[in-house]
Amino acid sequence: MSKAYCIVKSLNKEAIDIITGNDIELTINQTGNIPSKDELIKILKEYDILIIGIRTKLESDILKYIDSPKIIGTLSIGLDHIDKEFFESDFVSIVNIKLANTVSVAEHIFSLILALNKRMFESNYLALEGNASRATIHERPDDISNKTLGLIGAGNITKEVIKIAKVFNMKMICHTKNPSKHIDLLEDGIKFVQLDELLKQSDIINVCVPLTDETHNLISREKIELIKPTATFINASRDEIVDINALIKYADSHDTFYVGLDIDLDNYRELFCKYRSNVIVTPHLAGISKQAIDRMDVELANNIVKKLKDISNKESN
Repeated sequence: MSKAYCIVKSLNKEAIDIITGNDIELTINQTGNIPSKDELIKILKEYDILIIGIRTKLESDILKYIDSPKIIGTLSIGLDHIDKEFFESDFVSIVNIKLANTVSVAEHIFSLILALNKRMFESNYLALEGNASRATIHERPDDISNKTLGLIGAGNITKEVIKIAKVFNMKMICHTKNPSKHIDLLEDGIKFVQLDELLKQSDIINVCVPLTDETHNLISREKIELIKPTATFINASRDEIVDINALIKYADSHDTFYVGLDIDLDNYRELFCKYRSNVIVTPHLAGISKQAIDRMDVELANNIVKKLKDISNKESN
């Protein structure tokens, strides 16, 4: 019987049943605390399967303590919290999720787009101050219908964003590293363009790419200066993909430039401690709706079971 250890204490019942129903002994960390590096090493020595979240960092030096096959399942789409050496190890198989929270993130992205363009955040703030009226809104609301939406990235979340954008009759252009892998988007009337062209042409820009060495600082200060001062910029990907400080500086210089961010705020507390009428920030919660969490748990459990069976079949052949 294989043994699994889940660091996340809130794994739902359906996911637990999938794991235990496939002859896997499951132990769940009931403390809610993230294990230290030494504790992780002990867990990996004892257990065949480790289930983690994005707050658990797996550093390459841990690998020297792993001398038998392990499955590491992460409750995330992104994998940047796991050092690349784990993916090269003969003993480790990494399993993540692909689809469970794509709808939730896409809905959050459009929530930011609409809240900014319809001046909802600003209006609510003025109402709380007792100063809300048509005259006090610094700029009239905008329609997003027929606007050009620039999509940076062409993965599963982007495909959900496209579904919603169609409802608003938006024009869409896309920049992606490998357009040939996403020719299905051509059927949606989407044109592939270079990044600079997208930044210059788009009325609304959405970033949906994983954090890699190649995408780190993809939207640099120089790239930000290409964007229309009347555009809306949305990023629900990792904050390191965008020069956040330069982005907010651009927003501070152009009150017609709108920014919606769903990012880890640990490194930006001071930057966002003041109110801005053209900026909305949420603490990296787009993908953790109630429904998304349940779907993530179940998808990961199924993927772990599948991976375990694949490994077992290879060993028996």
